[in-house]
Amino acid sequence: MANNNNNNNNSNHVTESMMIARNLSVHPNIFFKKGLEIAGNRTQTLCNTNMKYFRCHFGVSPGVASIIWDMIFVRLPNGFHFFHVLWGLMFMKVYATAPVLAGKVGTDEGIFREKSFKVVKAIASLKSKVIKLSNRFMNSNDSICNLTVDGTDFRIPEPTPFWSGWFSHKFNAAGLRYEVGVCIQTGWICWIIGPFACGKWSDLKIFRVALKKKLVPRERVEADGGYRGDIRISDPEDAANLRDTLMKSAARARHETVNRRFKQFECMKSFRHD
Repeated sequence: MANNNNNNNNSNHVTESMMIARNLSVHPNIFFKKGLEIAGNRTQTLCNTNMKYFRCHFGVSPGVASIIWDMIFVRLPNGFHFFHVLWGLMFMKVYATAPVLAGKVGTDEGIFREKSFKVVKAIASLKSKVIKLSNRFMNSNDSICNLTVDGTDFRIPEPTPFWSGWFSHKFNAAGLRYEVGVCIQTGWICWIIGPFACGKWSDLKIFRVALKKKLVPRERVEADGGYRGDIRISDPEDAANLRDTLMKSAARARHETVNRRFKQFECMKSFRHD
């Protein structure tokens, strides 16, 4: 019986190793255990506390980490393994210096920088595959508004020479602005454009230069009062009754949640790289 159990254990181990080596799907539990190992948690038991601990280090759930690996492994050179996704995610989430993070994962600083940067670039390369404006019609209820739109600012080091066009009133410092569109029916990000200098480009100006031109006839977008003044904008004052007011408020609140999630990654709070 002992031999049979050992054989079964060896078989399971080989299967898992082969799965990883062949760059096939990696189960979220494997990401979970490896993530807690990197984070320094020795218990590795599946519980809410450890799940929060995982998110604090990597910014996403083990399930999302697994999906990311499935989507990017073909874009990475030979020599990359599933756990390198965790390196890239930790770099963006924690955003400490390379020597600190390299020590965390137990590798050389140069190796960490190379692997994590390539993972980050591979994730960024998914933009056109994941963020599609046509997805705004998913689960459409034939409303004239399919998207909520808002600008979100990201702080950057003050460029030199000084130019007032970088100024973001949200930070009282230099920043870059992106316009984000979220599908009202699904909550998916369907549109993003930027960066724009915060002090030079208002939300409405950004909308008019790109997204407005891509809307179908009579289509409008839901936005806050900062976009007021364009026929293609449906703002809070356009509500016909209390029901409309509540629906508009709920849609904008969900969009604000999306904006906040960007800032859960420390690299998005104050970017210092090129």
